[in-house]
Amino acid sequence: MKPIVLCIDRDDDIGRKTKTAGPIIGIEKNIEVAKALALADPEDTDLNAIFGAVKIAKDLGTEVVTLTGDFKVGIISDAKLVKQLEEVIKKLNPSSVIMVSDGAEDEQIIPIIQSRIPIDSVQTIIVRQSKELEKAYFKIIHFFREISKHPDVARMLFGLPGLVMVMLAIGGMQALSLIMGVVGAYLILRGLGWEEEFFNRVMGFVKSLSSERVSTLIYLIGIVMGLFGAMTFTNDLDRGSLTVRELVSSADRLASFILSSSSIDLFALALITFMVGRIIDHYADKDYLKIMKYLRLIALVVLIMVVLQSGASFMEDPASYGLTTFISNMIAGVISFVVWIKLTEYWFINEINVMKTIIRDLLGKEVVGSDEKRLGKVSKVLLSGLELRALKIGRRVIARKDIISTGEVIRVNAK
Repeated sequence: MKPIVLCIDRDDDIGRKTKTAGPIIGIEKNIEVAKALALADPEDTDLNAIFGAVKIAKDLGTEVVTLTGDFKVGIISDAKLVKQLEEVIKKLNPSSVIMVSDGAEDEQIIPIIQSRIPIDSVQTIIVRQSKELEKAYFKIIHFFREISKHPDVARMLFGLPGLVMVMLAIGGMQALSLIMGVVGAYLILRGLGWEEEFFNRVMGFVKSLSSERVSTLIYLIGIVMGLFGAMTFTNDLDRGSLTVRELVSSADRLASFILSSSSIDLFALALITFMVGRIIDHYADKDYLKIMKYLRLIALVVLIMVVLQSGASFMEDPASYGLTTFISNMIAGVISFVVWIKLTEYWFINEINVMKTIIRDLLGKEVVGSDEKRLGKVSKVLLSGLELRALKIGRRVIARKDIISTGEVIRVNAK
């Protein structure tokens, strides 16, 4: 038995560019494949690795073998490499191998090879590049891959700076106040532990958009109304030679602005339009409790508009509007809102009772993991319509698919 020279192409550049599958056994066959690879891509570093392996094999008077993995580097590529290696061991029966590769990524398979056959030496063929620079490159690639596995970290490291750069590109230095507001809002969401739920809701909304749904057109109308509201707001400020700070600091100016500017009405209509779109979506999904929520939110927007209009009218001209009129409008608005809440509760009483039963049966129960260790108690029950979506244990969220049983003690597939 003699050692063989083993060349590794973990990402299967050879297979993709020359249509040759591993294992490639023999000096002549490897030279032939190397020539084909050179014609397909003269700059491919695997080309140098094959020639390097052939030279070592000739110097030692032994056999050379090239193994090819898969473009999807990881479990899939390594499984293919192992299968080919076992085929080579069965056919050639080598005593050991001298491993040759073109860089750090291929060398990650060393432990897998060592578990099947001894490795006498590892040779890395580096051509026209710094070895330390290549190692640093793979460390950076590995870092980005690890970050991509954790969406919350990826949002912080990539999403937030990306959003800031886009806003600076659009608005220049004048967008700094808006940027500070967006970053501040994100940090508040993250600090309160609402970040994941917020982005889940946003992604759920984005996925619900479809050209086949009427709600998508309604959302578009709402967005257009919101943009018109923003433009009207800006134009009305310019017309009155006002800044936002002056507007907020002066009650008289604020009251006059509310009564004279149509931007407030446009913002309210945009919100209501958006909520109507959500109601249509939830009706299609038979999520009736969400319909109840948005009906109440629409009533709340109307109540806020009544309060703003009445308050502004009273502040601008208390003599003609009168305190009695102001108080009467407030009382009528609140009573109407309470009646609306009771009406929606009556309309959806069956769904509310089912929801309360699900929450009552799960809230506060002990939760144990797959290793039988206590994880804590259920602090919140998350529902999708009338179906369980997830359980919250402190700040940890356990998805429905990971819940094994919901008896006296809830068992989950987690540690």
